[in-house]
Amino acid sequence: MTLASAEDILGHDALAALSRPIEAARGLPRSAYTSQGFFELEQRRLFPRTWVGVAFAEDIPERGDAMPATVSEVPVVLLRDGAGEIRAFHNVCRHRATIVLERPAKGLSNLQCPYHAWTYGLDGELKATPFWDGTKGTSRAPFDRASNGLVPIRCSVWNHIIFVNLDGKAAPLEQYLAPADRLLADIELGSLRLGFRFTWDFKANWKLVNDNWEVYHHVWVHEGVFDKMSDEVDFETGETYTEMKPDGNVLALRRKRGAPARPPSAPLSGYAMPLIPVKPGAPPFAGCTSVILPNTTVTMGVSTYSPAIYTPIAPGLTRAHMAWYFVGDAATSAEFAAGRDRVIDRWLGPSRRFEDRSGIRSQDHRCMELQQAARFSPVADNVQFSPSWEVNVHYFQKWLLSQLAE
Repeated sequence: MTLASAEDILGHDALAALSRPIEAARGLPRSAYTSQGFFELEQRRLFPRTWVGVAFAEDIPERGDAMPATVSEVPVVLLRDGAGEIRAFHNVCRHRATIVLERPAKGLSNLQCPYHAWTYGLDGELKATPFWDGTKGTSRAPFDRASNGLVPIRCSVWNHIIFVNLDGKAAPLEQYLAPADRLLADIELGSLRLGFRFTWDFKANWKLVNDNWEVYHHVWVHEGVFDKMSDEVDFETGETYTEMKPDGNVLALRRKRGAPARPPSAPLSGYAMPLIPVKPGAPPFAGCTSVILPNTTVTMGVSTYSPAIYTPIAPGLTRAHMAWYFVGDAATSAEFAAGRDRVIDRWLGPSRRFEDRSGIRSQDHRCMELQQAARFSPVADNVQFSPSWEVNVHYFQKWLLSQLAE
């Protein structure tokens, strides 16, 4: 059966409306967020063709550490080999297609299929096929192990995030992420250490994360952090103080040079953390936040690096996996415990529960859940963009359709 196209599901008129200049454009219709068919189209055509964030390097910190993952319904095993390098393989035994690694593990010397004990090295090489021919070492009918190892998946690490490319055809990761590297070119990232990780689910389509990459909502959604519209826009000229710079596979938000500094938010005042160092001769870093399309966000503050990976589970369900990195000992030492807690509470709320709507991220996701619920109304087929604030949103939705094209 031929997979339906985006036009089949959304309609020609909807695609044409999105392609107009932002002032006259209309956003993706509701079926892009609610349709199982569109979700399956993304799983088959979008995610395998791109670099997808799947885990953090600290999820498998030591040699022999391994974990299962799923990308576009494809079972994957991530591991650190004997040299400490991170590798990815299809999590499928070459004998009878059984999942090899069922749960995270530490200190492995090999991977063994639970069905018939076929055994693979951490380099994916097939090591043993016990009793394949009735003998312990398969001596009577030697088996071609060289061509039956675990099948590798293209894998690379960028700033602590593990990315995979299922079809192996995407541009090299350094090229794919060149716009993000340019945004971070002035800062030294080598001193960053993991301080905290958190995973939760929310009831909204994964695309609403990228649709949220604007600052128009800040004052109303994040009260107590962004309190005044005068901190976001020049009332005289209408010019925003944030640059929206979609570029290639990256959406960016960055405070414009010369923009008035936002007053420090109350939860962070008085809890100084070591600043992320800048390179010699570089100006002070004011922070930026980016989406690495399709499913990874990167927030680089002056003292904290907060990446997040969003995994689509269903049209109306997404899993978020977020981490917080700090400079050197500030990530783990008791001296900076209060400062770390303040930073993390700002994102998650003091209870560290998604239901606590006092954190930035839980506030965002509450609005995404409200948007998802609204997508079941026909009124949601008439979504508009602000030319002043929502350049990133319009760009992302057009990028998505370009990736879904044949």
